[in-house]
Amino acid sequence: MKKLSKVALLLCAMAAGYGGILPDQRNTVQETLVIRVQDERKQQIRLGIDAERLWHWHSSIKEELADAAVGELQAAFVRIGISAEYERERGIKNEGAYDQILEVMTEMRNINPKIHFFASPRPMHEAYSRQEKTEIWGHPDNVPFSPFPVWIQQWHKSGTKKLKGGTVVPRWAKGEFDVEALVQYYADYLNLMHDKGFVITYLDVTNEQTIVTPEHTKYLHEQLPPRLNQGVSMPKLIAPSSWSIEGGIDWLKAIDRTKGQHLAFAIAAAHNTGSAGDPEVFVREAKRIGKEVWNTELHGWIGTKPEDEILNSAVFWRHLKAGFTGFATWLFYGPIDGRNHTMINSNGKQINRSTKYEIFKQVVNNANGGYYVDVSSPSSAIHTAGFIKGDVLSVWVLNTGDSGFSDAVIRLPREFGMVGELSAVKWQKQLPSEGQSFKLEPQTDRFTIRIDGKSLYFFKIQLVGDG
Repeated sequence: MKKLSKVALLLCAMAAGYGGILPDQRNTVQETLVIRVQDERKQQIRLGIDAERLWHWHSSIKEELADAAVGELQAAFVRIGISAEYERERGIKNEGAYDQILEVMTEMRNINPKIHFFASPRPMHEAYSRQEKTEIWGHPDNVPFSPFPVWIQQWHKSGTKKLKGGTVVPRWAKGEFDVEALVQYYADYLNLMHDKGFVITYLDVTNEQTIVTPEHTKYLHEQLPPRLNQGVSMPKLIAPSSWSIEGGIDWLKAIDRTKGQHLAFAIAAAHNTGSAGDPEVFVREAKRIGKEVWNTELHGWIGTKPEDEILNSAVFWRHLKAGFTGFATWLFYGPIDGRNHTMINSNGKQINRSTKYEIFKQVVNNANGGYYVDVSSPSSAIHTAGFIKGDVLSVWVLNTGDSGFSDAVIRLPREFGMVGELSAVKWQKQLPSEGQSFKLEPQTDRFTIRIDGKSLYFFKIQLVGDG
């Protein structure tokens, strides 16, 4: 392939509609930036969406909402809720608690028959009306956080406390935890889903609580299969889905390998709701016992304005660079005007696709099931990621700084073969949510492009032949 000069490359980009500078792009421009893509295939990537809370699911446009999650965006799995409302009081079962959840699952499977379901226990406060929260727990904002009904994790009054505003309410303390009841709770759930025609591939042992220990997880792993009806598949267990990375590290370090506790679950997961903890340490602890490493609620990728959504994607790239293999978004569906984490926003009549959604869609549809590859980050303002899936190499470059780079040279590994076609998408606050698409003409193992400040770039590189 004929090598082009930097001037020719710039002209190609301008001809594709890229070269024009928008009013707020006139930032300081620095010298050449060199970004290197490595050739080693690292962790395999599994990307899904979160539908555990369904506050903004609308039956009136259920097909369109499902398609946005597992059709247009080709998610590998959907996180769904295990409802405490189904058996809030022991022995009193309400199948209607699953009507909406089953509708979601049905629509998802109609769009993508191969979709996997990841079941996670929905916090019990969702099972009470506002009046019940006041009558039973003392105030609508005073229900203890627990992923299980009170007949599994009991609570007792321990004095009083003041809420914001000065209202005095009971203070609730943890009581007895019944692991036998937990096993039966999960068995009943899996049997019910089987009766409804659904297979649960992944099962969260807890959800942002410290209730289920490594010892309990081992007991659940051993005792759950005998309680499943004929034909019901035992899901892969995910633990501990901790509130913070730090909590996940502590949980993994508490595992007693001499008792086989590390064999009881398939995937080590944490949330980053709380900011404490080093993702790289969590990955190291998980890999030490041979586990996939997931963030089952990715927090921090927030914003309702394009620039915030673009810049805050840094938390996603950091987790990938640390070695995480799987992700579920958090609160995928939101109201029409959007909320911090939501990606698809609707009012039951129309759907708005956020900038977060359009970015995540490009990652999912070009990298899901593929492998992560390291990409150098030669500046503290630069966050990068790469993926190889089949004959497609994806390279992502986020510049969070105000300054741009006039000549960013992105060097590709010759081991991946010759470059056939190179397309790109740029996101910046003035651009539409789907970004601005353009084409580039690469040299044999590199291409050069201007990287503006506060911008995100996705390069899709079609590989052909041998290197």
